[in-house]
Amino acid sequence: MSTVTFYKDLLIQHIPIQEVFEDHTIFNKVPEEWNIIVTDVENSTKVVKAGNHQLVNLAATGTIVACLNIARENNVMIPFFFGGDGATILVPDEILEECLHALVLHQENCKTNFDFFLRVDSCKVDDMYQKGATLSISKVKLNDLHIIPVILGDALQMAEDYIKSLNRKIQPDAIPYNLNLKGMECKWDKIDPPVSHNEILTLIIIAQTVDLQSAVYSEVLTRMELIYGDVKKRHPITLEKLKMINSLSQLKNEVIVKFSKLKWKEVLSSVSRSLMARWYLKNNDKGRNYLKELPQLTESLMLDGTINTVISGTARQRELLLTELDSMKEKGMLRYGYFTSKTSVLSCYVTAMDNYHIHFLDGDQGGYTQAAQILKR
Repeated sequence: MSTVTFYKDLLIQHIPIQEVFEDHTIFNKVPEEWNIIVTDVENSTKVVKAGNHQLVNLAATGTIVACLNIARENNVMIPFFFGGDGATILVPDEILEECLHALVLHQENCKTNFDFFLRVDSCKVDDMYQKGATLSISKVKLNDLHIIPVILGDALQMAEDYIKSLNRKIQPDAIPYNLNLKGMECKWDKIDPPVSHNEILTLIIIAQTVDLQSAVYSEVLTRMELIYGDVKKRHPITLEKLKMINSLSQLKNEVIVKFSKLKWKEVLSSVSRSLMARWYLKNNDKGRNYLKELPQLTESLMLDGTINTVISGTARQRELLLTELDSMKEKGMLRYGYFTSKTSVLSCYVTAMDNYHIHFLDGDQGGYTQAAQILKR
């Protein structure tokens, strides 16, 4: 029996996010036949420190957009997790080869045009089960518009470590697939926090063991809400702070990532769309609705067996939260890494202004990459 509709068929849970981990009955084991695709920019810290964090985000966003376009063409729903310098994507066998081929083309593009290596590989979910990993998933309604996947288990982290240890260059079958990054848009400039003089905190938290995940993540999310407020209140994006980029070099990079080379026709088209969008978003009902939906459809919280989040608040709130995390760390409950910045950065996947759009958020200067380095140390 095909499990291609496994994720699509999951029931959507309508409970507060901090309560999700308290009920194991809402989680379903991911089928053995599914696959874990892992992508990440090799030596991303070095690339970020060289001032290329925007390119790293573009590369990571592109991996998700490529797979989402393939999934949409095949009427398949897939869960994905953005990591700043890469992504983890769960896909069924039916679209695996096509996704890998597209990602290898994306990999070649990044190496040729930007001189960094985007690692691309996959492994079977069953292979991780054989190594003792666990992987269960739930679909949770985070707000009025956004449904997110929530993971229990360590299979995704184990898959990432396993794939990095292999360090192989995959060679998919010679099938004439294409890299389709249509819909990838990065038109927003760096975004100030909703409240002036506040900061952006990028945070990665990992429970010390799988058995502790439920209790640890429920407690962390509860404490985070007590200190910062709910997901909406601590969200880094508000309409008032959104502004479009004016940098030609950024628009050129977006075109190169999407089309594998610099096409001035596409650059001019991108500039034109940006100019038109300024009017459209202010004066058209669909445009205003898109802006209204954007904060809710931004990935500010990801739960992939870890907690990955970008939040806005005061330095004092950060100190209070880190004190709580340090206390839990000393008890052997978790490990964490964090990075603070003055702004956040946004990349987007937009199929149509009045249709599907999703937005990927990172702290400026490579927030997730920097937080991961602290976590590793």
